[in-house]
Amino acid sequence: MKNLFKKALLPLATICAILWSCNSLEEKTDFASPDTFYKTEADMNAAINGAYTPFNKEWFNVAYNRCVIDCALGVQTGYEKGPQYYRTGGYVASDEYITTFWAQLYDGVNRANVVLDAIGKIDAKAISAERKKTISGEAHILRAMYYYHLFSYFENIPVPTTPTRELGNFSSNEGGKQKVLDLMVADLIAAENELPASWSGADTGRPGKWAAKTLLAKVYLERAEWQKAADKANEVITQSGIKLYDDFNLVFDVTTKNQGERLFETQCNQFVSPWVNYNNMHAHFTPTDWDGGNPNTLEAGDGVTAAGWGDAWIVGDNKFREDIFPASSNDKRIKVTFMDQYRSKNVGGDVVKYSPNATSPFVAPNSSARQYKNVIIQKWIEYKIGGWQNTQKNYGLIRLSDAYLAHAEAVARGATGNGLASLNEVRIKHGGLPALGALTVDATLNEWLREFAGEGWAFPTVRRYGKTAEFIAKYAGRQVDNNKFRVLPIPLVEIQANPGVKQNAGW
Repeated sequence: MKNLFKKALLPLATICAILWSCNSLEEKTDFASPDTFYKTEADMNAAINGAYTPFNKEWFNVAYNRCVIDCALGVQTGYEKGPQYYRTGGYVASDEYITTFWAQLYDGVNRANVVLDAIGKIDAKAISAERKKTISGEAHILRAMYYYHLFSYFENIPVPTTPTRELGNFSSNEGGKQKVLDLMVADLIAAENELPASWSGADTGRPGKWAAKTLLAKVYLERAEWQKAADKANEVITQSGIKLYDDFNLVFDVTTKNQGERLFETQCNQFVSPWVNYNNMHAHFTPTDWDGGNPNTLEAGDGVTAAGWGDAWIVGDNKFREDIFPASSNDKRIKVTFMDQYRSKNVGGDVVKYSPNATSPFVAPNSSARQYKNVIIQKWIEYKIGGWQNTQKNYGLIRLSDAYLAHAEAVARGATGNGLASLNEVRIKHGGLPALGALTVDATLNEWLREFAGEGWAFPTVRRYGKTAEFIAKYAGRQVDNNKFRVLPIPLVEIQANPGVKQNAGW
């Protein structure tokens, strides 16, 4: 999928501005507009490729913003201003991360709407029926994924389903929570019927029907439709033929991108699209003094790979780490999730090791210490790549463990099915842990948090379980109103510009 994230479209705002100015002068247009451009299969390929870009088109991309927002729970923090004031509860409706996050996701929604609008109008002779079907499927799952993010963080949102074409055409968020839940279900039912089971060749990496079914199971969880969630997740588990890796590292390794249980990922490769689709999360999570070598083998590094600023912009919380990964658990995911040792440039290449009892967050230059307290999250980190920008790891969006854990959660909440077997499959395959003897709601939450630790999914997961205030009190030390803090404030710029949007309660 090497061309998937190249900038294939003019910015929609630019197109709309041209249309508005020309309409006001009552001139005939002599340029491409959304209504005149999409005439061929190549045009539609460009449109759908462009619909993927908002996931990773900015320095503060969707994945990084999710990780910053997780700091609001206190499960992690960092040395950059965003993580710090999220952990302290200092974020407000005018916050730059919230504003950017909202804009990125609605950009994605609008691009998907452009595709769905155009694909229904294109001449049947200009595009093969099969490609028309798959493009529609891609647009449906992309719109659902963008809306899934928006719903998970803001809930009561505007739900436009057509492209933005004129000034002042605002979408209200009245009844937005139910509207977006209904739309996601409709989009994903369409996508599971339109998308192939898998892709090949240059199209490898596009989401298939198993990704659509898995996301649909998660949407059913949000609707509290436990049996539908369990049944849809079970379809993926029993019919896809895909199995969990025995080695959890393969979920993140460059060599297994877009394969097996990795159902849908944001594509990142500096060597395919230089300075466009590189994985900048590496730079956000690495300690400044690491020498760039593999911390598990302790091989010497190249001395130039690390690029952490302020000793990692985001680091985990010690108490949260101990709660989900007790030292006695021997969970195999620990060494994949955390960098617990490495060669430090600050002390001449000596090995330094993590300890929750260390006196300092990091080992300072020429220090006599050889222990550090920072919880370094390394799922995003690559070794000996010759510079922070030379990254190739993808950002995961949907994987098979989502289906297993959605099935387990749905059964724990009242659906019929063997949810315990699903929960234990993740624990045993990925964690190397003993099987549990009983299924509880709390056990499913704990497994979600272990499986996706450090990936930016804690905030929406904890919200779904109704435990936001509990987590903030436990890990951030603040007493808050759960009804308010379970969601983010809708950006102030949206409230000021759109009279049809009302702020979330309490904000």
